[in-house]
Amino acid sequence: MSRKYPHPRGRFIHPAVILLVVISILLNILLSTIVRATALPFYIDTVGIIVATALGGTVPGIITAFVTNAVNFFMDGESIFYASLNMLIAILSAAYFGEYSSFRKKKKQMQGKTRSEDDGERNPAGLLVFTLLLALIGGGLGGAITWYLYETPSDAPMIIRMSAWLSQHIGLSVFGCHMVSTFVADFLDKALSVLVSLLIIYILPDKIKKLVKLSSWCQKPMTPDEQVRAERKVKGKFSIGLRINIILVLSTLLMTVVCLAFNVISFRENTIETLSSSAAQTAFLASKEIDPSKVDVYLQMGSSAPGYMETKARLTDIKESSSNIAFLYVYKIARDGCHVVFDLDATLSDGSFVPGDPPGMLVRFEQASISFLEELLAGERIPTVEMEDEYGSFIASYCPIYDQSGNCVCYAVSNIEYGLVRYPLDRYFGRVVLLFSGFLILIVAVSILTTRYHIVMPITSMTYYANELVDSRGGANEESYERIEELDIRTGDEIEQLYRALCNLTGDTVHQLNDNKNKTEAISKMQSVLLMTMADMVESRDSDTGAHVLKTAAYVRIILQGLKKNGYYAEKISDKYIRDVEMSAPLHDVGKINIPDAILNKPGKLSPEEYEIMKSHTTSGKRILENAISSMEGDNYLKEARNMAAYHHERWDGKGYPEGLHGEVIPLSARVMAVADVFDALSSSRVYKSALPFDEAVRIISEGSGTQFDPLCVEVFVESAAEVKKVLNKYQEI
Repeated sequence: MSRKYPHPRGRFIHPAVILLVVISILLNILLSTIVRATALPFYIDTVGIIVATALGGTVPGIITAFVTNAVNFFMDGESIFYASLNMLIAILSAAYFGEYSSFRKKKKQMQGKTRSEDDGERNPAGLLVFTLLLALIGGGLGGAITWYLYETPSDAPMIIRMSAWLSQHIGLSVFGCHMVSTFVADFLDKALSVLVSLLIIYILPDKIKKLVKLSSWCQKPMTPDEQVRAERKVKGKFSIGLRINIILVLSTLLMTVVCLAFNVISFRENTIETLSSSAAQTAFLASKEIDPSKVDVYLQMGSSAPGYMETKARLTDIKESSSNIAFLYVYKIARDGCHVVFDLDATLSDGSFVPGDPPGMLVRFEQASISFLEELLAGERIPTVEMEDEYGSFIASYCPIYDQSGNCVCYAVSNIEYGLVRYPLDRYFGRVVLLFSGFLILIVAVSILTTRYHIVMPITSMTYYANELVDSRGGANEESYERIEELDIRTGDEIEQLYRALCNLTGDTVHQLNDNKNKTEAISKMQSVLLMTMADMVESRDSDTGAHVLKTAAYVRIILQGLKKNGYYAEKISDKYIRDVEMSAPLHDVGKINIPDAILNKPGKLSPEEYEIMKSHTTSGKRILENAISSMEGDNYLKEARNMAAYHHERWDGKGYPEGLHGEVIPLSARVMAVADVFDALSSSRVYKSALPFDEAVRIISEGSGTQFDPLCVEVFVESAAEVKKVLNKYQEI
């Protein structure tokens, strides 16, 4: 059996697949550049992703998406944050174009084609759903990300016009207008991108499509149907692929979380340090504008003090020179509180206006500054503190102002809103999460698929065909052996070595199994011959049995096959069981070898004493076969021969012999033989009677259902009357 595939084994990825990825990336960048240069109302930046995924598979699509956004990042400074969205588009495209996609029309299997060869048609409704899902990713999630990062609507002209119309005619909020507009615009963009992609896929020759399809990198691939069967049959509750993927995903997530936390903490500390430095610099500059000798005058006279307004104006210039400063004031610290020297008006980031307190006003200590009260009273420098009041949370920097004697007369204090830390931290966190999610999807997807094709698929395919190596009769399945050799696994590692060892082992095993099978069949034939010889020896003493052992064996087979067909005694009846019972059925009367000829061939009715002797053939047969069983090791068919020899005269109602067993206590093989034995006795001539007509014999068997015979055995016997009649006619003609 020979199957040709375009990919040479032993290469990690075929060069044609790499070329596909490169061309797809260039196509995306070219289309993006054209859009930027012409200000078109579309993006058309996913065409290459869809094409790469449809032709090459999930991995080429994901790599194309990530690299495209990474390259575009150097052009617009933003694309890298949307890489995860385009990678989700690649995954969705893989689901749409996949072999067993639910988006595709269900198509009947064509003459001479397998499912893997028949691509089927794509459902128009599925194409619409696919486009809507792409728009939900690009426009829905993309629009939400844009709003989160910038808190402003998109600046695309089409989206701006659409948002204005929605706001005017429907009255949506700014955010609602932004989300609806971005989704509609992106749906049109994705619809155009899908049409262009399908056109490219359609015009490409089939030869190129097969060449760039990334499949079973390190071995000759199994067909999709074979892969499904292999994974279902080989896969355990906790497979090696699942274990590797769990470890991979958890370790990658852990690394991502650690890196993300480290980056966010570092950014927060750097931001606080930068803002604290800005606050300290502002407080220092403000302290240089204060004349220490005039502080008490300013407190007493306020704004009417000479030079007060000029100093306040210079402080205002210092405050406005830094956009980060929310409050700038000068306090004289005393035991009773903070005495206002200067307090400038402030406008906070939320737009609220806070007027400054008048000079001389007493302000209570802030909770944050109480912990440094003694240092402040002593005129010492204190570190930057985080404080909170009715206006919000702030970072405060205190700069002492000393007179000529070195005494601290007051402090210049500048406050920066803590929101200036949280706002960039939130934006930075969002950007880092988006950036890391792109890398995470790339690493996990590529690693999982690499693990699948480099480890899981080789092991699964080897295991699947190895399990199929032995056929139901103990011989070697030559086709499975050929398939193992055809796999040609070349991973270049221990798995390849395992594969080579398996090939060597299976080669030897096939020869040995076939040799054993031939020997087993020869032994089985010899056993059958010996059984028939023993049965003939017994039958030869009975002058009128008329091929009794051959007919009863055939009837037993018919009844057992009927029971299996109807699902009766399914836990007991197997193909091996049927073979064992049929093979040993001729020995059911082996005990008659101990019955005297005068009784065995008596033409008339037996006397009570003679009948008791005749009944002993059951116990004699049991004893003979148990002696044979004791000399053989393991489970063997003679156990069923013993059961039939001992109990084929037991009755379902318990009135039989030799032990008076009843119902299912009687071994199944004996219950089956009871029907076969009695029917043959009824339908055959004996020295003491003539044969009954076939229909009459069947009627008598039916009447014994539930009393003499197992009802289920009678049921299938009657159902198979046509086959029974063929057997009877066959041996009547001999």
